[in-house]
Amino acid sequence: MQLRHIEACHAVFQTGAIARAARLLGVSQPAASKLIKHAEQQLGFRLFERIKGRLVPTREAEMLAPEVEKVFRQLEQLRRLGQNLVPHAQGRIRLGCIPSLGLSVVPQAIQQFQRTHPDIQYEVRTQHTSQLIEGLMSQELDLAFTFDIEPQVGIRAERLGPAELFYIRKDFNKTEARLSEIDRDDLIGLMESDPLGRLLDRKLRHEGLVASPKIQVQTYYIACALAEKGCGGAIVDAFTAMSFRDKDVGIARIKPSIGFKVVALYSDLRVLPRHCSDFIKSFQAACEISLKPNRRRAGFSGRAE
Repeated sequence: MQLRHIEACHAVFQTGAIARAARLLGVSQPAASKLIKHAEQQLGFRLFERIKGRLVPTREAEMLAPEVEKVFRQLEQLRRLGQNLVPHAQGRIRLGCIPSLGLSVVPQAIQQFQRTHPDIQYEVRTQHTSQLIEGLMSQELDLAFTFDIEPQVGIRAERLGPAELFYIRKDFNKTEARLSEIDRDDLIGLMESDPLGRLLDRKLRHEGLVASPKIQVQTYYIACALAEKGCGGAIVDAFTAMSFRDKDVGIARIKPSIGFKVVALYSDLRVLPRHCSDFIKSFQAACEISLKPNRRRAGFSGRAE
């Protein structure tokens, strides 16, 4: 199959009709039909059957569909990369961050950076770590901020400082909490695909503890909001926990400390612009400010390691 065949098949998979697929491809309906027929001739079997006015994939087409989707996504990523390699003005920062840092640290960092760099333009995305890495690889992002990640080819991770996990629960009156004394039956869990979710799971298993959360979330802020509503207890990062310090919840440091690193991510395939390097320093300072009222408890040093 040629690339144009793959695009045509993907369009029909999405729309279920030649006319709509043709509009998606930006070609005439006869041209789209010709592409599908040519693909079928090259393959030696039919890809679609017309049933009640719709094109329904054959069994062979259904088997091909996941691979077609995979190639199509790679093509889209290649197109985006080509577009993003066009030189842009140096006065712009395209940054991404996980939600917990977007709600707390990033606004503070931008406010601080604007004082010394008033002409900088910003594009800010709040995404989960896997999406941030994809954005850096396709050159859609200049910088990304998250917590501990596994090493990634082509991505440099600069450690900005340590932080730790906190326990949040309505009507919890202690300042410290051991994992063994936390009610694990109503613990609001973090997805195991999440870096802190994996970290917490390892610590629980190390202590021979089992948690079977009735509620699992992907965003730490939602976990805290559920805890505030009395839906259970949550174990989250220090930044999210501190954003709830004025709410009607108890916030306790996990004892012994469960630490992790705050990191800045950027592409290892190109030189990081000077203004982006300077912004990392501003972000690092904002991390320290964000936790200043609880700096000793949170354990954030504000120094790169």
